[in-house]
Amino acid sequence: MTSAKTNTDRRGFLASLAAGASVAAVAVIPKAIAAPLDDSALVKLEEEIFEQYEGAKAFDDEILRLSAIWTDESNRLYDESLSSDTPLTPQQRWALVTDMPECKEHNRLCKLQDPFYLRMDALVKEMFATPAHTAEGRRAKAEVLLGCIMGDDWRHVDKETDYPELMARKLLIEFIGGEPGESLRDQFRA
Repeated sequence: MTSAKTNTDRRGFLASLAAGASVAAVAVIPKAIAAPLDDSALVKLEEEIFEQYEGAKAFDDEILRLSAIWTDESNRLYDESLSSDTPLTPQQRWALVTDMPECKEHNRLCKLQDPFYLRMDALVKEMFATPAHTAEGRRAKAEVLLGCIMGDDWRHVDKETDYPELMARKLLIEFIGGEPGESLRDQFRA
């Protein structure tokens, strides 16, 4: 009798478990169907990342101009020290270069970029920790990858891009798919 009661109890337990599982499954399915996949957070992050990127890059032209000036002076001092009877040490030459107004301004501008790059880095980490569910989300991530993270070699038009970068970029765009992939592909056509 104990055995028959145990079997009945097990059957009842299994039946109630199965019923509960089917109710839970039914409760989950409408939510999955009702909630379309949304990558608007990734698109928003893309906008914020490019704002920071543009803020940081605003100083680039002047930084490069100033860098050329103090680098030329550093090279001149080095060449001069090679032909001198009393050459300056590397530390002495560097002290002269770092005292130049162009070098000081160069360093000041580089420091002005730091907050932009720090914020951009935090946003990029957040973006890449967020899964993309749609072609638009994948496009946003690819735009940031190609536009902010990868070097200039990745952003040339197709005919000017080296083969490895071109093939990797084409595969990435293929993985994006749909209209967002095509809009990204159009940026690189000549």
